[in-house]
Amino acid sequence: FKQKTAYEIGVRLVGSEMCIRDRIKMYLIDGVQVEKEDFILPVENIGVWRGDGIFEAIRIHEGYPFGIDLHIERFKKSASKVFFDDINFEKIKKDILLVAENFQNGYVRTLILRNEKDSFNVFCFYQPPIDVPAYFTLQTQKAYWQSGGDFIEQDVFNVGTKSTSYAMNISHTRQAELNGYTDALLVNRENIILEGPTWTFGWILNDKIHVPDLDLGILDSITRKYLIRFGEEKKLDVSIGRLVEDELETIQCGFVLSTAKHAIPVSKINEIDYSHHPLINEIQETFKNEVNIERP
Repeated sequence: FKQKTAYEIGVRLVGSEMCIRDRIKMYLIDGVQVEKEDFILPVENIGVWRGDGIFEAIRIHEGYPFGIDLHIERFKKSASKVFFDDINFEKIKKDILLVAENFQNGYVRTLILRNEKDSFNVFCFYQPPIDVPAYFTLQTQKAYWQSGGDFIEQDVFNVGTKSTSYAMNISHTRQAELNGYTDALLVNRENIILEGPTWTFGWILNDKIHVPDLDLGILDSITRKYLIRFGEEKKLDVSIGRLVEDELETIQCGFVLSTAKHAIPVSKINEIDYSHHPLINEIQETFKNEVNIERP
């Protein structure tokens, strides 16, 4: 592939005050910048027809990918769980930083997809900001493919992998949307709350913040890690626990937590309505402060 500089890819309007970074689109394959039309992979790629791949998505805050070290750490764990060897994660980190520094906001997505048994490609690209609802309405749905506590990471080697195999997750989102909700809230066979299809769920009970435990087989969310750390640092009152669907009537509020969603309130779960809780604002503000602290 012909390598391009950010300037070459970008479009600069003479006399305009528009920054070049607002005009470029960055696409990297194995660390080499390519044009969008060359950012392709064949359908024969095992990542396409078997979902044999892993990924990370990192939110950009004024040119900085927030939580990049924790994302790289999780990326390494996912790679080891699905037998991706000899991956240069230092190079991947540099590529993520390269993409992020060219944009004020949005996301850097990085995928490692298997070509054949022992080969792979690394795809890294910029994703524009996505519209996030001001609040969520959720419908509980059983997630049969989740370990749900039947198996934990110590029992099964690939529990907690951030895999590109998201088809079952997205089908639950689509079903919830068809039923008039924003998204699904996944539960296990015993109706214990797990997570959302693409995010972590948290709840507020007795003016205290709660998140599910990892032994339920949920993804080790980076924003969940930060939230727990905020609790350890006494910035917020955070507890790890479990919530059963029947107990949803007892909580004060729920919230959605992910790279793209630093605590979005939930206004309704099934037929239960919730009022906004001021702790949601505190969580959001704590994340904003952390971004400012971490960003160089």
